[in-house]
Amino acid sequence: MQICTLMSGSSGNATYVEAAGTKLLIDAGQSGKKIVAALHRACGVNPCELDAILITHAHRDHVCGAGILSRKYDLPIYATEGTWFEMKTLIGPTKQERQNIFRTGETFQLGAICIETFPISHDAMEPVGYICSNQKRRLGIATDSGVFTAQMGKVLNNLDCLILEANHDTEMLHTGPYPWSLKRRVSGAGGHLSNEGAGQALLKVMGKKTKNVVLAHLSEENNNPQLALQTVERVLKEGQIDVEGIEITVAPRYGPGRWIKLS
Repeated sequence: MQICTLMSGSSGNATYVEAAGTKLLIDAGQSGKKIVAALHRACGVNPCELDAILITHAHRDHVCGAGILSRKYDLPIYATEGTWFEMKTLIGPTKQERQNIFRTGETFQLGAICIETFPISHDAMEPVGYICSNQKRRLGIATDSGVFTAQMGKVLNNLDCLILEANHDTEMLHTGPYPWSLKRRVSGAGGHLSNEGAGQALLKVMGKKTKNVVLAHLSEENNNPQLALQTVERVLKEGQIDVEGIEITVAPRYGPGRWIKLS
């Protein structure tokens, strides 16, 4: 299995996942033109080669390119019923036969990749995270969740790779330029995990198989990559987790991250 974040943050989110010839796009939160360019540049993939687009939830920074990609390249889109309800006006018309609805908690197969879905805590209708698995290799994607729930801890335990939100530094958020209402939203149960929260979440789920962690969806105003890494690594060390041999990186905001190969 191979993974590459194409962009990550409130300006747009998309992740490419490939295994045994099956090629998936998780979220499509930028213009179709920018997503196509990122696929070409980072992955050498033409969007017509994609097997499907999977959507986590119906916020613009996760869906705004999904409609144009589906229409132009005849791609199926998978999302919960609540997500479809919210995103239809954001993505424009799509072919009925390309609209695929699954229930939160459902597991289904797309080519060589098994898709497990689980609920996350975010202010959208029926938001989900994904676990993508091929043979014994498993990737978890859990961004945009204000709290790390017990169920998330259960399903994300001991994965080979985890893409996890580390949105903000708590102090930077509280002293920063956001209005109070937005600060409450970001730090609330339907908002986003902090750096400290991401570290605490990793303490619960990291196991012997976990060799790759990608910190994602960093705030441009209330965080920075170095601070996110430092905070998460500090929390892990304080929790007696040996970070030697574990690759912890940050997903770039405006462009592709590094290739991760699980073999």
